[in-house]
This record gives sequence, structure tokens and C-alpha cells, in this order.
Amino acid sequence: MPAPADVAVAALIGAALVTDLRARRVPNLLTFGGMALGVSANALAGDWRVGLIGAAVAFVVMFPGWRLGGAVRAGDAKLLMAVGAFYGGGEALRAGLLTYILALPYGLAILAARGRLRGVVGAWRAGVARAMGRDVPEPELTVVAFVPVVAAAVWVTRATDVLRLW
Repeated sequence: MPAPADVAVAALIGAALVTDLRARRVPNLLTFGGMALGVSANALAGDWRVGLIGAAVAFVVMFPGWRLGGAVRAGDAKLLMAVGAFYGGGEALRAGLLTYILALPYGLAILAARGRLRGVVGAWRAGVARAMGRDVPEPELTVVAFVPVVAAAVWVTRATDVLRLW
């Protein structure tokens, strides 16, 4: 029988999957509500700091992906913060790192399926040209639903010892 936290996180991720696949967004009500519920659940279990540390670790792990290039959107980062609020810092770290590992093959597969793989090369070339001081237009971006990657990373970290560092 799954633990109550697992049921809550599965419901949270399930709702986020629906909204991300339909509208390419994860609502703040869902993410901040999940964080509050996770911290509260840990407080009832005896240590609210577990939830706060989990959310903070997820923030630290996901912030670079959001800030440095936008591969991770804010809702995706906040979703992992909510997961961290339930499971604590160790699980948040593992799930966050695995999210980055899974993101590249997932993104390339989605772009290939949409016939947009050439755009990756164009974006890379534009980045190199900008780094060399040339003025080039921004390439057109393809936005993909990222919650499936977060969901897979959370599931794998809960079900296995992948990336268990201690």
C-alpha cells in the first residue's frame, strides 16, 4: 500500500501533467498548494524542516535550468519544489538531477517527432555566432511539455536507488 505522501504526490503530478499537456503551464495554485501540503505533512510527521529543506534543494537544483536558458519553466521548477516539500532534500536532489539527465533525450525525441530537430542545430549555430559577437536573430523556440520528465524522474527516484549518493 502506498504511503499517503506517495498518493498526494501522484495526484499532484497527475494534475500537473493534465494542465501542462493541455496548456503548457502548471498553475501556481497547484505548486504552492503542493508545497504547503508537503511542509504541513512533514510538520505533522514531526519535522517541518524536512519539507522546507526539500523545497529549497529543489529550487537550487532547478533554478539554473530556469534562469540560464529557460529549458525549465517556472511551473516545472515549482512542481519539483512541491515534490521536495513532501520527500525532503535527498529525494529532491536525486529527482532534480535525473530530470536534467532525462530532459535531453526527451526533448530531442519530441523535436524529432515534430520535425523540428534542424532547429536545434540552427539554435546552436546562432548561439555560437552571438558568442563571437555577431548580431543574429533569435531562433524560433519549440515549447514542449516538461512535466512528463519531472514525473519520470520522481517515479524512478522513488522506485530505485538511481543517483542515491548516501
